[in-house]
Amino acid sequence: MKPRIVLLYTRDQNFDRVLTEALGGTRVVVLTARSVADALQIVCQRGSELDFAVMDFDGGCRGMTLLSAVHTCHQQLPILVTTSENAEHLNVIAHANGARVCLNKPIPAATFANAISDLSAPLGQLATA
Repeated sequence: MKPRIVLLYTRDQNFDRVLTEALGGTRVVVLTARSVADALQIVCQRGSELDFAVMDFDGGCRGMTLLSAVHTCHQQLPILVTTSENAEHLNVIAHANGARVCLNKPIPAATFANAISDLSAPLGQLATA
């Protein structure tokens, strides 16, 4: 079985650890981007290989621009968004721009793991959090 390939966009290096813990030893290759430009390069080069994306929106509106661009290019790519800033407003906008799951930080590993599992489910069959 080939590993899943995941795009992680975050400027928070501790968030890498949270994602690794949530993935719980599953076979996953995480392609980490620390800037919108790096994330777009990954999407352009490997977008069709990606199984899902995790975007951490802490740090400004650039994440929303990235979300919109990725969703425009790869509408079927499941995207999970996290934020701790103005969470309710950002969650609504993130869903409108293609995010399948939005989580407010801090995120317990079990909640994160369940949300990641939901990304693999077909649309309309997501587990409730």
